[in-house]
Amino acid sequence: MSFQKRVIVGVGATVLSIGIALVIFVYYLVTESFPQTSGILQVPSLHSETKVYRDEYGVPHLLADTDRDAYFTVGFLHAQDRLWQLELLRRAGEGRLAEVLGEPALPIDRMFRTIGIWRHAVGAAKSIDEPTRHSLQAYAEGINSFLQSHKGKYPVEFDLLGIEPQPWSVEHSILISRLMAWELNYSRWVDITLGLLVERFGEAKASEIFPTWPEGAPIVVPDGIRDKKVAGLAMELLHADQAYRKLVGSGGFQSGSNAWAVSGAKSVTGKPLLANDPHLMLSAPGRWYELHVSTPGLDVAGATIVGVPFVIIGRNRHIAWGVTNAMMDDEDFYVEEADSIQHPTRYRFNNGWRPFEERIDTILVKDGRPILLTTYWTHRGPVVNRLEKAAAYSRNVISMRWMGHEQSNEPRAFFLLNRATNWREFREALRFFSVPAQNFVYADVEGNIGYHTGGKLPIRETKSPTLPFPGWTDKYDWKGFVPFDEMPHEFNPPEGFIATANNKIASDSYPHYISNLWEPHWRIARITELLKSKPKFSVEDFERMQNDLVSPHARELVPVILKAFAENEASDADLRTALTYFRNWDYRMNKEDVATTLFQSFFGRMIRHTFEDEMGPGLVALYDTLPGIPLSALTRLMQKGYSTWFDNIKTPQVEGMNEIIRLSMENAVIDLRNLLGGELKEWQWGRLHTVEFPHVFGAEKLARTVFNRGPFPAGGSHSTVNNGHFTLGASYRETVGPSIRQIFDLSDVNNGRAVMPPGQSGQVFQKHYDDQLQLWLNGAYRQWTMDRSRIENANYELLILQPVR
Repeated sequence: MSFQKRVIVGVGATVLSIGIALVIFVYYLVTESFPQTSGILQVPSLHSETKVYRDEYGVPHLLADTDRDAYFTVGFLHAQDRLWQLELLRRAGEGRLAEVLGEPALPIDRMFRTIGIWRHAVGAAKSIDEPTRHSLQAYAEGINSFLQSHKGKYPVEFDLLGIEPQPWSVEHSILISRLMAWELNYSRWVDITLGLLVERFGEAKASEIFPTWPEGAPIVVPDGIRDKKVAGLAMELLHADQAYRKLVGSGGFQSGSNAWAVSGAKSVTGKPLLANDPHLMLSAPGRWYELHVSTPGLDVAGATIVGVPFVIIGRNRHIAWGVTNAMMDDEDFYVEEADSIQHPTRYRFNNGWRPFEERIDTILVKDGRPILLTTYWTHRGPVVNRLEKAAAYSRNVISMRWMGHEQSNEPRAFFLLNRATNWREFREALRFFSVPAQNFVYADVEGNIGYHTGGKLPIRETKSPTLPFPGWTDKYDWKGFVPFDEMPHEFNPPEGFIATANNKIASDSYPHYISNLWEPHWRIARITELLKSKPKFSVEDFERMQNDLVSPHARELVPVILKAFAENEASDADLRTALTYFRNWDYRMNKEDVATTLFQSFFGRMIRHTFEDEMGPGLVALYDTLPGIPLSALTRLMQKGYSTWFDNIKTPQVEGMNEIIRLSMENAVIDLRNLLGGELKEWQWGRLHTVEFPHVFGAEKLARTVFNRGPFPAGGSHSTVNNGHFTLGASYRETVGPSIRQIFDLSDVNNGRAVMPPGQSGQVFQKHYDDQLQLWLNGAYRQWTMDRSRIENANYELLILQPVR
């Protein structure tokens, strides 16, 4: 062999060896943190032997001798599978993301330091009851035991950032509950957006596109600031909130959840059935962690939230429960008159002055200088429009009162709920629940079903939408809270079923203002239609219901669209074909459907053509943040048939609704032709409407292929039971959907059904990172059991945790 060939071979062999070594190193780096799921593991701080059986999807059945060891082991398991998620959420709530993510995370840190949920968690922990504290302490000890025994073997995210996880505490579990409360609160967006609309257009015109509730749709049971133009002062808060949502999953908002139950009389088993599918931001990993905990005094299964040891939605041997967002308005903004612009010290109140409470905080920034942040508090809560630079300051400051700042004990509520055996004990548990307000749907083995609103409802001066209020008077301060026994509830209704889909909770005769934030009525209308469609239901019927893709919204509006073309035949061939699709549509929004693509493209255009000429693109984008508001508002205007909103103020002529409908349909066809090409029959909904599960590290293209899952073609929309939420003004990517689907059969603890995307594990490349995705995409479920004998005799992985003697 010549010298040149030997050099080439040698270099090639060296490069190959380096490549193999690099692959081995990366593989080791990623897999060294994978959890041990079988064998025997010696665990410090454990008091007695505990067994953990993991089923074929990695969902653990935890068998312990004491409740204390059970909660310890839940902490250990959360750390095994979701350690990075624990760290991310803890840092977010504490306002310490910039320490590891750098300057881009500063707005998020400023926001959470300003609203002060970590400070609140520290204070709330001091007054928590002893049984609940002991449970949270055991959970924290389980996490910390894992941290100590696995040093140097943390998930790859820690290696990429060059950090180590911090110890967990009781306060961090309380912090997580408040973080969820913040994420599930929509009223700040609505209050500020509607305030901007009133300032721009006046009350009469703005009220046409305010959220309202149609008459007859199913139910579950300010003068002083007009001239101040203040609503926009709180935009910094909304921008920071949007940055946080993008970090943890998407830039969008949740668009609700579904839960329903039928009594034994309407079940083929003779016992109640209950279904629940909460709609949250879709991410990798997901927000839920499934498990089953069995001790001599506790036997409960369902979904936990990482950071808290209790089952949030699930069942025990006696009852089952599910939740949906109550959409309660539990946050108000107040315009305060400060004594100065740069460094306010006082604010006007009831013809006098009160001092601001001033807090000075330091935010550490990776690769940057520490940032000093001064926050101000009134007797109502924090000032939220001084997050950034002094140049933006105004003498008018915006303070916020939020239920999340009130003293409450949500962990106690779930501690008791996991042990409740009947309706009375279920209600007693909910007395401790304040925020985020939820609709709790109930069923028990005795055949009963029920509903109760969980959450504290402020008593206000007005029953109208809560636009920013004058803060210089106590007129608009909260007057206490509605007593628990007066909150909406229902037990064994004559219809034999209960359903909630973020719809209006109580009729207008209810004496207190609850909200004006309700989701559009289409999901609850379809659920109610299905529950009335047959005398008895099976678990399989509930599976089909959770995956239902019929759109009542399209069913309502397609006749209006067709009527607009009744006397104006379309000249474009594709447009004529599109109208033919509408005439023959069954209103099912399958991923293969073409009519759905046409309808959704039309509606996006209709919103822009109706509102953008007057609002401008910025305000339209803000108005679109909660899609339910423009969707329901524009639908209402189209059903009415006329409104000044339809006229394009930039043209000399006056346009009516039918003209805007025709223009929107024409533009929608052009948009799709440019976007998808080919023939109209190929414009399937799943080509546009895709679902992806993003990871925090998945923003960059290369990392996206490693950490993210998707995109996949998806059916559904905002108006289908199988929710397929997307942001109207952006892409059609589904950002929010069923974060878990659960069905509980009260006749059989071994006939539970669930699916949780993308999977149980939070560790990329681990086999349970995404192994439930195809089930979820195809509308399929896992069946799970609670019987100890079945668990012990199944072919499950078994990990035995033993105390160190």
